Amino acid sequence: MKKLTLLFVLLTAGYLLKAQTLILAKDAKDYIGKTVTICDSVYSTKALDKITLINLGGAYPKELLTLVVNKEDVAKFSSEPASMYLGNKICVTGIITEFKGKTQIVVTEPKQIVVK
Repeated sequence: MKKLTLLFVLLTAGYLLKAQTLILAKDAKDYIGKTVTICDSVYSTKALDKITLINLGGAYPKELLTLVVNKEDVAKFSSEPASMYLGNKICVTGIITEFKGKTQIVVTEPKQIVVK
């Protein structure tokens, strides 16, 4: 049991260290598939039927990175993410992906976003 606990601790520490890669939103395209942390201002948001979009580094359509919160994950937040983060500087941790030539992070948990 001690070996299993130690293995879990080491794997968790390894994940946390990976997530500590701090990059600029403008460099997100160079980190597709990687877990990173990005800190920037929220310039625009949009709550749609199935997703909420949070744009960092510029307002749509000149955003540098979009955070995507799917409808089923919105309920995990204390209020609607589109309104609670607008105008704030935040840090987000997650995996950079690409959608239609734009970079994004899909946010599934509120703990991925920290208001600065």
